Amino acid sequence: MSKSERQDGWWYPWIFVGAFAIIISVNATMAFLAVDTWTGLETKDHFNKGNNYNTVLDQRTQQKALGWSSEFTYENIATADDPRSGQFVLTFKAPDGSGVSGLAIQARAVRPTHEGYDQDLVFTARGKGVYIANATLPLKGLWELRFRANRADEVYIERQRVEVR
Repeated sequence: MSKSERQDGWWYPWIFVGAFAIIISVNATMAFLAVDTWTGLETKDHFNKGNNYNTVLDQRTQQKALGWSSEFTYENIATADDPRSGQFVLTFKAPDGSGVSGLAIQARAVRPTHEGYDQDLVFTARGKGVYIANATLPLKGLWELRFRANRADEVYIERQRVEVR
């Protein structure tokens, strides 16, 4: 064999070099995408939320005993100033079908996929168990309305999803 001829299998080490180059480039791409696309959302105080789960179950049992039901609607009422302005309507019914009045409602519109856009909503009573809040949500897409309605010792807590166009 002369010096100008290569030995059989001279390229075998390059298979390993190529494989490691592919693995490193894929890992670098995945790490970049993981850091670059993170929205910043995380569960705050997760340990205590887990420990308080029995309290949540007790509250749900008390809520079922009330027999109330709620209906939620959202209507986009576009204005010249903002096409995303709209109106939230909550209707509460007692077991006999009459409206539940005298409720103090604490509500928040939460953007499930982006941090920093949540808004508190102020609901006003319109009679016969109907409560209305006007709001302009800053982003299109899916939002979650989290509300708590109180009247004396009676508490009703719920979450509803809405799409803003």
